[in-house]
Parts: sequence; C-alpha cells; structure tokens
Amino acid sequence: MSRLFSGIGSKIIFPYLLLTLIVAGIGAFIVVNLVTGTLQERFNNQLLDAGRVVAESMVGYEADRLAVLRQIAFTEGVAESVAADDRQMLTEIVPPIMANSPADATVLLDNNGRELFSWQRFNSTPDPSLQADFSQIPDVQLALAGYADEFGDKRAFLAETNSGPMLFTVGPVFLDEEQVGAVLVGADVRKLVIALTQIAVARVTLYDQNGQVIATTLGDGRDNIADLLQEPPAQYATVRQLLQETPGQYQVVSENAALQVPLRQLEILNQHYQLAFGDWRLRNASYGLFSVALPRNFIVNAAATSRDLLNIVFTAATIGVILIGFLVARRIVRPLNRLVDVTTAVTEGDLNQRTGIQRKDEIGTLATTFDAMTERLDERTRQLVAQKSELTAILQSIADGVIVLDNEDNIVTSNPAAQQLLSDLSEGFSTGVLNEMRGGRLPDFPSAENEQMRRYEMNGRVLSASSAPVLTPEGGRMGTVMVLRDITREAEADSLKDDFITTMSHELRTPLTVVKVYADLLNRSANGHLPEQQHLYLEKILKAGSELEQHIQKMISISEIQAGTLNLKRENFSFTALVNQITHRWQPPMAQKGIHFSVEQPAHELTIHGDSDRLQWAIDNLVENALNYTPAGNSVRLEVYERGNAVCLDVIDSGVGIASADQRYIFERFFRAKNEQNFSERGIGLGLFITKELLTLHGGQISVSSKPGAGSTFHCELPLTVAAPLVLEAN
Repeated sequence: MSRLFSGIGSKIIFPYLLLTLIVAGIGAFIVVNLVTGTLQERFNNQLLDAGRVVAESMVGYEADRLAVLRQIAFTEGVAESVAADDRQMLTEIVPPIMANSPADATVLLDNNGRELFSWQRFNSTPDPSLQADFSQIPDVQLALAGYADEFGDKRAFLAETNSGPMLFTVGPVFLDEEQVGAVLVGADVRKLVIALTQIAVARVTLYDQNGQVIATTLGDGRDNIADLLQEPPAQYATVRQLLQETPGQYQVVSENAALQVPLRQLEILNQHYQLAFGDWRLRNASYGLFSVALPRNFIVNAAATSRDLLNIVFTAATIGVILIGFLVARRIVRPLNRLVDVTTAVTEGDLNQRTGIQRKDEIGTLATTFDAMTERLDERTRQLVAQKSELTAILQSIADGVIVLDNEDNIVTSNPAAQQLLSDLSEGFSTGVLNEMRGGRLPDFPSAENEQMRRYEMNGRVLSASSAPVLTPEGGRMGTVMVLRDITREAEADSLKDDFITTMSHELRTPLTVVKVYADLLNRSANGHLPEQQHLYLEKILKAGSELEQHIQKMISISEIQAGTLNLKRENFSFTALVNQITHRWQPPMAQKGIHFSVEQPAHELTIHGDSDRLQWAIDNLVENALNYTPAGNSVRLEVYERGNAVCLDVIDSGVGIASADQRYIFERFFRAKNEQNFSERGIGLGLFITKELLTLHGGQISVSSKPGAGSTFHCELPLTVAAPLVLEAN
C-alpha cells in the first residue's frame, strides 16, 4: 500500500486524473462559449464580407458607367451632333450604344446644361419636346465648367427622376479639344440594390446623406419597410462619424461593433435580422450609407445544438482519456520498477543483473543503455582487477623504491624496495619510518612540487630522490609519485673521480709551470737570435701551455665549487663598470673576426656585492662562446638593465643556436651541444657549468633561449646591493 501511494505510478496517475477532470470541465465550458462566440463571429464576418462585396460592387458599377460615358463621348459623330444641336443624329447614334450597355439611362447636354437627347431603358421613346434643365445641379455645373480634381473631370450624383432615384455619372464632351457639352450615364438605384443583394447574398439598403431610405430589398421592398429601417438622426450622425474616422473603416465595420458602429437588430415579417452599416462612397465622396442585413435565427438554434453535442463529446472523451492515461502510466511504471530493482542490485555490487527490457521507446533505449553500461562496467571491473594484480606485481618487482603520496604528502602506498630502503635508514630517527609510512608523513625528502632528481646522505648512504605529480586528464592533481634509489656506490665512484681529477690537476700544474717558465726563458734569452721557425715553435708551446693551464684551473675551480671550498672576495663594486671592462677587452677579437660587438646599459651605476674577478670570469665564458659560435658578419650584443631588485645581463648573439633537446643539458659539466660548429671549436664543456655555479654562489641565476640557426640569448640575474641606512650619532 505504501508503494502504491509513494511510487512513481501514483505520482503520474493521480495528478493526471485530477488534471484531466479540471481540463475537461474548463474545456467544455470554454468550447461551448467559443462555439457560440464563433457562430456570432462567423455571422459578423459574413456581414463584413457582404459589406465589402457591396462596397466593391458599387465601385465596379461606377467603372461600368464611366466606360459607357467614355464610349458615348468618343463615338464618332456624337461630339459633332452635340456641337451642332443635331438631336436627330444623336437619336440614331446613342440608342444602339445604350442597348448593349449595363446603364439604365443617358442624357446629352449642351454647354448651357440643357438636355439635347435622353434615353431610358424602360422608356425608349422619350418626348423630344421636353428639354430638361440640368444647369442647376452642382456636379453638372462643375463638369460643364471643365473642373478637374485629383480623380479627373468626371463626377457622380444622385437625382430623383420620374422613373425613381437614379445614380448619374457626368463627364464633358470635347470636339477638337474644345468642350461642347456633357453626357450623363445613370443607373436605377432600385435595380442597383437588387443586383447588390444578389452579389452579396444579403439584404441591402441604401440611405441618402440625410439618413432617408432610398431603396432596400428587406421585406421584398415593401413601402412600410422603409419606416422600420429609418435611423434616428443622432444615431445616423454617429455612424457616419465612426465610419469616416480612418480609411480602413470606409467600407463596413463589424468587428467590435458594439464599440465602433451599432449593429442594429430588427424583426421584419417574423424574421430577425442584424444590420451592419457602411459608408457609400464613390470617387472619394460620400453619398450616404448602405447597410447589409442577414437573418440571425440560425445562431440560437445552432448554439443550443452544439452545446448539447459538445457536452456529450467531452464526457466521453474525458472517460476515454482517463482510461488511456491509466494504461499508459502502467506501461511506463512497470519497466521503471524493473530498472529500479536492477539499479539497486548493481549498486550493491551484483554486476550480473540485467533489465532484459526490449522496447523501442525512450525507456527501452534507457534500459538497453543501462544493460550495456553494466556489461562494460562488469568487464571493466574484471580488467581493473587484473590490471591491479599486474601493477601490484610490477610494483613489487621494481628494484627502486616507489612511494605514492596524496595531495597532503601522506603516504598512500609503497613497494617492498621502498619499505626496505626506509627501514634501513630508520636507524637514528626518533620515530621509525615504517610507523610514519603507516599513518604519517614522509620526512626529509623532496616536496611534491620538486620534479628534479636530488641527492640526500643519510646514515652513510646516498639516495637519489625524484618526484612527479599525478595528474587527471583534466589537469587536476591527485598526488605525487616518488622514486628512491640507493646510489651510494655511484656517489663513491663520483667522489673518487672528482678526487682523481683534483689530484691530477694539481700534479699537472707543476710540470706545466716548468715548461712555460723555461720556454719563456729560452725565448727571452735568445734576444731575437733564434731562427723564425724556432721562435714560432716557442710561441706555440707558450700558447698551448696557457690553454692547458686554463683547463687545469677550470678543473681545480670545479673541484673547489663542488667541495664548497671556493673562496669569494666579496665587496661592493659597479656592475656597469665591470661590463665596460669586459666589452673593451673583447672588442679587438670581435673586430678581428668581423663581428659587430655592442653594449647597451643604463647611464647610472648598478652596484652589486660579490667577487668581481669571479663574475668577470663567468661573463667572459658567455662572451667567448658568443665569439666562437657566431659567424663573421653577424652581431653580438650585451644588454644591461634593472628589473625589480636585480640587475640583468643579456648576452645576445646571432650565431648557430642550440637545439631544443640540448638546452636542458648545456649547464652540466663536460656537456657540449651536438652540431658541426661546436665540434670545430676546442673546449671541454666546462665554461657554462662554471658560469652557472658562480652566479648561483652570488645569489643569481642564468637561463637560455635559443633556436638553431637564429642565435642564442643567455639571461643572467644578480641581486642589487641595498644601501645601508644612514645612522646619525647624537652629540
């Protein structure tokens, strides 16, 4: 029962049931009202369409009358007959034209507005003695006067004739570009209303500008109907004003009719009608109003029928939706419950569980994906177990000590070699290293940040320790791997080698001094009497002896540096002055080789504290390398500048450059870069090593940036001397 009400099925079904009932009730109410409103809207739209048809048809009939007017005015003989007052000729010409036209009447006038000829469709034999006078009609006066506005020289007007109300269109008649009269083409308003009714499929009524009914098809045109259609003057004026507010309201207004134009409802012959009004306009002039009327009895009947039918449909649909929703919810919940059961089993470690759901929808895709994921997880778990066994075996078999640390440098794991090594070294520590490995930190070894190999001496043993961070694929740090190696024998071999080199260097210097002294003595005692070739031999002996002495001195200095016995005569001196001396001494060799040598340094002095002779030796090594490895025609430049609390020296050449693979080793002793130019120059690979060690002893540092074929830049930094504060003694 608890699962029934707390499960996902109840959370789907109960809200769905409640929502369906609410939506069904609201929907039934809204739809019934919408149907009723839609019927009224359709009725209003039909009124609107009927009004538009009437308005457009009126314009069309006006165009037909204009076409008949032009046909009469431009028919050969008509203008001449009007100018000559030849009624007989007009009687012969005009009737055939009118018989084939849609117009109901035509009248030809002279320039004084007197009738010359008239014709009516239902009175084809007018009395020629009755010459009506149209000169008092304003639109006829304008046409006879040749007045033209933006719509041309044609005009329209309403007139009451013996045959009833007529809508006339009047236009001038010209003979040789001189106006000789006018022609009127008329349409019977009653016939026009009948034609408009047939076209618009709605009852049409025309009102004059005073609101009087001119013609109507409501009530089959009976006389008493006009009284029912008559609008009150105030309402008529309101309708006229609203219809003429905007050009979009010129024809018919039915939308929002209660706010714009009153839609009048009336009963005629036991039939309820609703009227919509429109502005009766021709040639941008209003001739009154027109109304279109449609019977509205069907709206009430249709609304009642639709309401009952919709209630039945909504009730049946609601029941059907509830049943379908219940079945759909059950279809969704069953596989989800299966997924929950399998997920719980997998979470508890049973990776052999599978959902077994075979569906083609999203739940089936989810189940298939979950089964595949579980299968891969199971396979991956087996692989990890196998890999862990392999890694454990590999780690156990490594002869070097391997220690894994976390981000707090706590020991996570270690191999037997590391445990044995630390156990051997634990003698003399206040706390056993093994105990610290089990729950503490690793003491006295490189921090996790140090990735270089370092040496440590403990209890007569020498260890090499190197570390590297363990990074995730995203670059996050997981810990550190440290490798410990017992290099006591290698350290002893290096010590013996250094001792041998030091001893041999001292032993070689004594006989070398004898060779140099006696060679120099022989050269001096000859007093210029030696043959040229022998003199050349002595110079070569002296030069080779000097070079050998320099190499020996370098070897001795290296021994002193490594032993920590190199004495530095520290004092404050001007670094800029030292650079000037070096530049002056190296200028001739540079010029002899054809190298442009320059120096840039600040005008003020930069003072440092150290051994000027040792620093001069370090800088000489850099300048000598630049000279040796820069081809003739290129340049070497020294740049001295101040940065922060340090003085910087850049030795920049445009020589052969150093390969990227060699740059990390060039400051090691006896290393020489591997290229043809380097091997053509003599040397033992100690200059840069000595330079680095001397700068380090002075608290400085050196780095290099180089590209093969583009030269090298050696960057040196040394701390500036801070002047001691001035102390004033009291008297």
